[in-house]
Amino acid sequence: MSTPGAIQGTTCVIKKGTGAGTQIVGQGEFTTTFNGAVVDITNKSSGGFVELLDGTTTSQQVVAAGTIVYNTDTDFETIRADAYSGTQDDYTIVYGATGETLSGKFTPNAMSDAMPTDGNAVMTSITFSSSGTVTRTPQTA
Repeated sequence: MSTPGAIQGTTCVIKKGTGAGTQIVGQGEFTTTFNGAVVDITNKSSGGFVELLDGTTTSQQVVAAGTIVYNTDTDFETIRADAYSGTQDDYTIVYGATGETLSGKFTPNAMSDAMPTDGNAVMTSITFSSSGTVTRTPQTA
């Protein structure tokens, strides 16, 4: 049940490659973390309080972690191969309802597969860790 006035959740799509890319994950639930270290500029004139440099963080990284369902067996093998070898590649994370995207070099890691015996879809818990610049395209809806 949705809460009136609250931001509603959405599924995520993962694309591999540059430009439009190839959709490899049809649905997923993700938590996205924007990491970065603040820059401390505290000095004697700060009066004992910590002061941080406005508008700046260092060591920035985007980490997207969640559970995914694959579109095809080939997509499953592609992600497994990248995670196993530690391969960085161009990935885009698309947040379904809003259209917001995060694009850049990501390495899939911390992979854990759930393979049910009852005919249901394989689900993988996985983390995508960025390396280098990540381009964020704000939501469109």
